[in-house]
Amino acid sequence: MSPRYWLIPLLAVPLVALVALGRAPAGVDASARYLRIAADPSGERGFDVGSALASILSRPPGMPACRDDDRACGVQGLVALAQSLPDRRDIVEAVASGAVETGLAPADRIYAARCFPAPGAKPADLTILGEIYNESLHVLVRAETGLTDIAQLKGRRVAIGVAGSDERRLAERILSAYGLRRQQVRAVEIGGEQAVLALADGRVDALFRIAAAPDPVAAMAITAGARLLPVTGDAAGRLSGLHPFGAPGAIAAGTYGPDQGEVATMMQPVAWIAGPSLEPKLAAQLTAALASRANREALHRQDPDMVLLRPAAFRMSAPLHPAAGTRYGVDPIAMACPGQKPR
Repeated sequence: MSPRYWLIPLLAVPLVALVALGRAPAGVDASARYLRIAADPSGERGFDVGSALASILSRPPGMPACRDDDRACGVQGLVALAQSLPDRRDIVEAVASGAVETGLAPADRIYAARCFPAPGAKPADLTILGEIYNESLHVLVRAETGLTDIAQLKGRRVAIGVAGSDERRLAERILSAYGLRRQQVRAVEIGGEQAVLALADGRVDALFRIAAAPDPVAAMAITAGARLLPVTGDAAGRLSGLHPFGAPGAIAAGTYGPDQGEVATMMQPVAWIAGPSLEPKLAAQLTAALASRANREALHRQDPDMVLLRPAAFRMSAPLHPAAGTRYGVDPIAMACPGQKPR
């Protein structure tokens, strides 16, 4: 399946076009600058957010210059394109390699690409233009187990993902934060929807999943009888030191049905990342656009269910792009790779 490029409707300009790799859309001013934002497959939250972000950034040639009157306005001469990739795991690699200029990726993928590259690969050279929205940690257990705390998973069948996967790293970090070693649970090396199906038919007792809520996959598990466990207390603090989570948060009551109460958990930011191919001048314009209050309000209006994050946090999964300067009001620390100091 080849990636798709979409020319996003520009606020009040209903312009849509399918774009071939490296080509300008027919009928659009060839002097326009193009920016690609790699995102999740079409229909998922990441693609919707990428489309909305592309919308507020775009201001193609021929449109009036931006006014300094607190109105939403993009980058003059820019046409931003949201590009869906068939597998979100490809986003970081596409950005780091220069195949696309920017992308929306979860913090764990960014951190893993920097600190745990594949055998023979170099650590990814990535920077963050801004954090955009959160995904929630879902700890799902079969209701009939009677489990009320992650620490009770000792001796239970736990889906931990396949070796080398993000799910494996997440599972090991969660177990460690709760004082458990992998050898103390009955580890089942499956992940994704396969793990959810195993939970539903009783082949595993628990799984860990990070996704924007409401998550259709988690909803499927809960409909089949699973329930959510909270992530709180000292263990949550230890987990934050092991994994690139942001602030503690909660899955709101009613997210997965009328009987589901609020569930405390950890939140993981999805960040807008850039690779080395992004020109510094354009990066400065992009971060200025993201910092604009009017643009942020316009972005939120396009997806009212999304809680828009501050562009920079005190700790991030990669360094903040130098072009952001001090406009976000925070001088963040990039989460250190094992054996390195924060920077």
